[in-house]
Amino acid sequence: MKQRDLKTTNRLLFVFVAVFSVFFFTWLFLFVKDTGGSQRGVFFNDTHDLFMDWFNVVYHSIGRRPYTWGNIEERCLPPLTYLLLYPFSKLYGYDVSQWVENDTRYDARNAQLPMIAATMVFLISYLLLFYSLYKHCRVLSDLKKAVLFAVLFVSGVNLFCVDRGNLQVITAAALFIYIYACDRDESLGGLRTGIGLLCLAFAASLKLFPAMMGILLLYRKKWKEAAAALLLGMAMFFLPFLWMDQPFASAVVSFFSALKAHASSYRIIAELGFSTPVIMGLTGLPFALLQAVSYVAAIISLFCARSLGSVWKRIMLLSLTLVLTSGQQGYYCLMFLFLPIVLFFCEEHSALDVIYVLIFAIILSPLQRTAHVGSVDISAKHAVNLVLLVLYLWLLIESAYQTLSKYKQRRLSAKPLRAETSGND
Repeated sequence: MKQRDLKTTNRLLFVFVAVFSVFFFTWLFLFVKDTGGSQRGVFFNDTHDLFMDWFNVVYHSIGRRPYTWGNIEERCLPPLTYLLLYPFSKLYGYDVSQWVENDTRYDARNAQLPMIAATMVFLISYLLLFYSLYKHCRVLSDLKKAVLFAVLFVSGVNLFCVDRGNLQVITAAALFIYIYACDRDESLGGLRTGIGLLCLAFAASLKLFPAMMGILLLYRKKWKEAAAALLLGMAMFFLPFLWMDQPFASAVVSFFSALKAHASSYRIIAELGFSTPVIMGLTGLPFALLQAVSYVAAIISLFCARSLGSVWKRIMLLSLTLVLTSGQQGYYCLMFLFLPIVLFFCEEHSALDVIYVLIFAIILSPLQRTAHVGSVDISAKHAVNLVLLVLYLWLLIESAYQTLSKYKQRRLSAKPLRAETSGND
């Protein structure tokens, strides 16, 4: 970056940190003042349920048939997740008599060995996460990296993810490594590309929706790499079904049945997306229509994102598509936005881009407040969703405009060539 542009970006980083700090320390003061009050909303509701997602998945993996017993709508993760966490089920004497869920899945959280194991996995996951972000922002000084990473770590998104003990951390780290390895100016090939493709397949096999980022390979017309990523992803997704104590075909059907049940439940409790209960309450629009709008927006995004000249905008648009389209993503999935936020501070900017900085601060803020619009209660997480939708639609419109402009330029440049060819004839 040029020196004058670097100064502007530095000022924007200062504004970002300052605004976020106001949000964070206000939240911290109110939270310490009343740890059981409204500010605890940045975490999950149950104060005795630390690392809930981790221990639930470990518990569900017992018996190697996660989709056939207990609360099926909770068993929506691909089988690779249960395969990876299955060994941790051996660290505690869980009770699954008659294959009915019981309190031993909660009791394990108070046992030393299972909690130490979980903590070590998350420490490694965070090292990979911030290493992947570090590789993307080498143009920043170490001090700026440290400040930026500190903000991300104490953000509401990450505090919620830590409380839940969700595998979103390792999923985001793998996705960011893939983008670093496979979406740079250098030609693809060699060990680094192989690692990148493996990371994409791994992320997609844990959470499914990261597979959407494979579109970056298609933008660069890397057909062989895209095919390799697809084959790796299919292998990582389907092979773990052979591990399950269930016939292969039956296991696959059970998974999709659980996924359908999970999707139905999110029609009632979805926090993010076009078709959340809050948006339906504010607009009066039906779920089916809002879902259709989200799918149309996703198709336009995937088609037009490549036209965005700024790297951070392209990754942000795709990340927002990933998070907002499914309607099944939890608040912690906003961790996918960490990368485009970091990339923002690695590019040249004007003072007008301060609006993006303010949006980032709002997205990451842990401060909790509930607003009331008529009979609709808008929590802090729902307010963040509304801000995300505005940012998403803005980038979507910009990308569509850029795509149309490029299409018109190609048509205009082709007309003289056709005329000249016709004259020569």
